[in-house]
Amino acid sequence: MLKVQEIPLKRLKPWKDNPRRNEQAVKAVARSIEQFGFNVPILCDQSFTIIAGHARWKAAKMMNMTSVPAIVLQMTDVERRAFSIADNRAARIAEWEFSKLAEILKELRSEDVNLSSLGYSDAELEALLDAEDEFDWDVFDEELAAEQDSGYVVVRVKIRYEMKGVVTKAIQACAGQYHINNRDPAITAGLVLMRVLGLTE
Repeated sequence: MLKVQEIPLKRLKPWKDNPRRNEQAVKAVARSIEQFGFNVPILCDQSFTIIAGHARWKAAKMMNMTSVPAIVLQMTDVERRAFSIADNRAARIAEWEFSKLAEILKELRSEDVNLSSLGYSDAELEALLDAEDEFDWDVFDEELAAEQDSGYVVVRVKIRYEMKGVVTKAIQACAGQYHINNRDPAITAGLVLMRVLGLTE
């Protein structure tokens, strides 16, 4: 039977070659820990190298925690690396049924649960909760007219949450291909869209 024990945070070591980027998740994980507690132990090997839970470890450091719940597994270096990749990959294979997710989020919101503690940004929550709303083109036209003096307008585009990374990479690739270089990512995305649609050369 697996044994959960409190381990000093400074004793745990991150996997130096961890290919998983999780910096953007750390604040969301910290909010979850503050709201619900540290309910998912970190997995580490017998030398206290983290197998699963790097984001939780970083969140604990950010929160100035001195110890965290952890499970120590006896694994070889090869097993540790293989399991870490498999664990992260398996989580990404699963998909959301967004209509049911939206229903649950609305129920939680009605119970005064802070939805930002679930790891979603305000924009993502808006996309999930309002995904089935009919688009109001009259309001859209009014917003465009109000912004026309600024030189740029914001055109809202909604995509599935899990496609965010793929779309971002596609925009970056197209920007490089078309030699589009702008410090504002929103302007870059707009220029790429116009080029792909054949509106500019």
